[in-house]
Amino acid sequence: MDVFDSYKNVIQKAVENDPLRKHRSYYGLGQPYVETNQDYLVKLRNELPGMELNESMKTFSKGMGGVSTLTYPSLGNHPDFSYLRGTGDSEDHWIISGFIDVRKSTQLFNQFTKGTVRLITESIVRASIFAVNLCGGYVHRIHGDGLMVYFGRKNMDKKQAVKDALKSFSMISYFVKNDLKDYFESNGIKDIHTRGGLDLGHSNQVSWFYSGIGDSGEVTTCSLHTSLAPKMQGNAKINGIVVGHHIYTQIGKDKYFDKRSNPIHDYGDGRVYNQYHFDWERYLVDIGLAVQKDNGVLVLTINALPTPGRNSDNLHNIASKSKPFFNNGEL
Repeated sequence: MDVFDSYKNVIQKAVENDPLRKHRSYYGLGQPYVETNQDYLVKLRNELPGMELNESMKTFSKGMGGVSTLTYPSLGNHPDFSYLRGTGDSEDHWIISGFIDVRKSTQLFNQFTKGTVRLITESIVRASIFAVNLCGGYVHRIHGDGLMVYFGRKNMDKKQAVKDALKSFSMISYFVKNDLKDYFESNGIKDIHTRGGLDLGHSNQVSWFYSGIGDSGEVTTCSLHTSLAPKMQGNAKINGIVVGHHIYTQIGKDKYFDKRSNPIHDYGDGRVYNQYHFDWERYLVDIGLAVQKDNGVLVLTINALPTPGRNSDNLHNIASKSKPFFNNGEL
């Protein structure tokens, strides 16, 4: 299912019509270039999906039990805790913190005008925002070409929130690895990839509060596990996801997790907190959001009906001959 095609199409058009690419023989990489295609860039940007989803996105959303129009709350203001804005109050409540970004994206400036780079990164960011909101998450902050997000809310099952977070980050990783990688490489764009980190803090480990002065602030969390999530992101492999022990215990299936040899945190009293590489490709197949073709390529789908006798446990022979399946997203 081509759920991310609208974002990929904008990236392709931006790359193919980049002025610097067309006139590279006349302009050195270190020389300024006047971007003459501003009107085209504006028109192209309007092709990116907004609040209203296109037909393939609607089909995918409905298949996941969602709606045709998603709600995108304002940043830095989680709806369940927005009452804390501008106050000195706090509330303890569990939450899953996540960080995901695009790595090696700065090399894009070596090949394209800043307008094209802007459209490439914004397309990936918008696709990521779509995946987060589709899976019930909340985008807390945008960091250039990356996101800080939360999953979970009041009156929600914690395990379901963990599944939603893993599903969302798996979809984002899929988009960059499967939909964009080959196109990028065919255009001389090497090593662009995502890395993600997720961790769960329980209610006695998370404090929600308003951080800032006046309007210069956000409703955010103080938690060891919010602080550990970006460190896990930094430990992820290419197009990989690393999660904390609390995420691991909520799922309870070892086949998705490979414990890293080094713990992510030492409490200083003999206890440590472990981190795990998460096999998002296997997870997408098992939850019915993807199938793997005979050539090893993973394809997003809805309610996939596996071929009899074929599932993620016996795809090793196919995967080992083509695109790696059991490598935790490492290329």
